[in-house]
Amino acid sequence: MFLNVCEAVLKQSLEDFIDKQKDTVDIFCFQETNDTFQKNNQSRLTEFNNISSQKESGVQDNYYLSSYVRKELEVLEEKTLFVDDLKIGLAQILKIRTEKKIFYLANIHGVWRPPMNKQDTSDRVRQSKAIVDELSHLNGAKIVGGDFNLYPETESILMFEKNGYTNLIKKFGIKTTRNEYAWRNYQNNKHYFSDYVFVSLEVKVKSFEVIENEVSDHLPMILEIEE
Repeated sequence: MFLNVCEAVLKQSLEDFIDKQKDTVDIFCFQETNDTFQKNNQSRLTEFNNISSQKESGVQDNYYLSSYVRKELEVLEEKTLFVDDLKIGLAQILKIRTEKKIFYLANIHGVWRPPMNKQDTSDRVRQSKAIVDELSHLNGAKIVGGDFNLYPETESILMFEKNGYTNLIKKFGIKTTRNEYAWRNYQNNKHYFSDYVFVSLEVKVKSFEVIENEVSDHLPMILEIEE
């Protein structure tokens, strides 16, 4: 599952949702987490290991990623991109072993500036290119997802498709990854897309869905793959 938790501002709804999902979800990839969110999950997600990455580059320009991986899965390697680059977001790449295979999982929170505008900028294009280039050196199945802060038609998004990834938002005809909570806050500038999941050709998708709820200002994206 990929979900921007909006710093858990909808705390009770979010916690109830995680409680309902934790028995069936093997990996949670959260964006916009914080220390309080992680502390609260210590007693909630006891069957998971937490791999967190963060970057603080200003009062508002902070990026926190938390990937909770079920303990039965082995995290072989972890790497965080863009920690020292204050102009773009944050990306966390995990190499994970299941009983039958090894795959790479990238948890992404893309740069949100300029605010209220999710079009291409030189920094956003550079960010996507750096992610694609980093993954190109890795052999095997790859899953890339999170809050990219981008519109579907941007070069920064199309770049993944041009490099062989399947855009599951497009393939499954998802209408939006936002919700009424977001739209109430930005009534004059509604955004319908910000979040994406991409998979390489080696990934066999069993199902993909975006759940309509209000546990954050983003919607949860759930991917099930064949082992």
